Amino acid sequence: YKGEFANGPLTLGIGLEADDKISTFFFKKYMAPRPNGSRDIPSNNPMKSLQDQAVDSIARAYLRQPGTEGMSIGILKNGQTYFYGYGYADKEKKNIPSANTIFELGSISKTFTATIAALAIGEGKLKLDDPVNKYLPDSIPSLQYNNRVVTIKDLLNHTSAFPRMPADFQDGRIDERGIIIYPIEKFFSWLKGLKLTREPGQKSEYSNAALALVSTVLQRIYNMSYEQLVQKYIGEPLGMRDTKIDILQADSINYAKGYKEDGSYNFPRNLPPIYQGAGGLRSTATDMLKYAKAELAPPNKKLRKAMLLTRDTTFSDKNYHIGMVWVLLKYGNLDAIFHNGATGGFRSYLSIAPEKEFAVIVLVNSTVGADKAGADLMRWLNRN
Repeated sequence: YKGEFANGPLTLGIGLEADDKISTFFFKKYMAPRPNGSRDIPSNNPMKSLQDQAVDSIARAYLRQPGTEGMSIGILKNGQTYFYGYGYADKEKKNIPSANTIFELGSISKTFTATIAALAIGEGKLKLDDPVNKYLPDSIPSLQYNNRVVTIKDLLNHTSAFPRMPADFQDGRIDERGIIIYPIEKFFSWLKGLKLTREPGQKSEYSNAALALVSTVLQRIYNMSYEQLVQKYIGEPLGMRDTKIDILQADSINYAKGYKEDGSYNFPRNLPPIYQGAGGLRSTATDMLKYAKAELAPPNKKLRKAMLLTRDTTFSDKNYHIGMVWVLLKYGNLDAIFHNGATGGFRSYLSIAPEKEFAVIVLVNSTVGADKAGADLMRWLNRN
């Protein structure tokens, strides 16, 4: 919303949870929408089909918003993949995002963490109802409230009663590779002093710290880095060669630059190893449709069992339902799974309709959320 104040207009943002309770409330600098035709928006859309036209309308509506830059869209339907690029991956190079342009996924990374956790469950290395302390050093006191301990399931469905992030997470220090300095010792020290304020398992409140702990547990179980886990159990079986944490010099030609709301370049800051499973992955529209396709037709029995497990409801509250990380929702009469992501300069959206067998991935290199564009595409596909 636009609010008029004595010192000028501000944008008022209000976010609602599934039960219509206010989840976010903020004011920020107001930026006027771009009028139709005020900006040349290049695209590689062939404009040959009704789907092409629908995508074009939705993409241009998104990019008319202030602060937007580039957009990569992937659609999986009837076993076929379709890719569309709009705007610029890099404003200086003026290159349209391609199906192989690398974007930051943000919290969509959590769905990979959930899948690896489900694989660990299938291998007997982990149980949803296990207390998380079972997998932590003995020096960390029991994570509990009124004797109700925090379980792996609580962490995966955001009912752990953990805060969103540790208060000391980002103190501005990064190393020479752009990685935020937050060693595992500091994370464990924070856990030692963590005092829960309510009983776990009763209310779902989003927590990056919870998924960081899950990914830490998985790294300890397998004695592998998070990136190694993703590549071995998901990337290699699905042929997702561009889904990774670290960007090599050879990748730089395909890497989208992230931009702030005012249009300035936002130099990337990489998450420390313990937080990579909460939001550290990068990927492409091509790879993400391979991931979506595997959700519909997994390439092997172990992955099929794991992916189905992540979609089983683990917590419900009125109209809100969650599995292992995946949000279970409806677009009208359409059942789908969904997750989005946000980093400094990027936003992402992924939704999959298992019964109708189609999916949408939207990757953008700005701080303007892509959820509406993604949801509009899902609704259009459901109608057509």
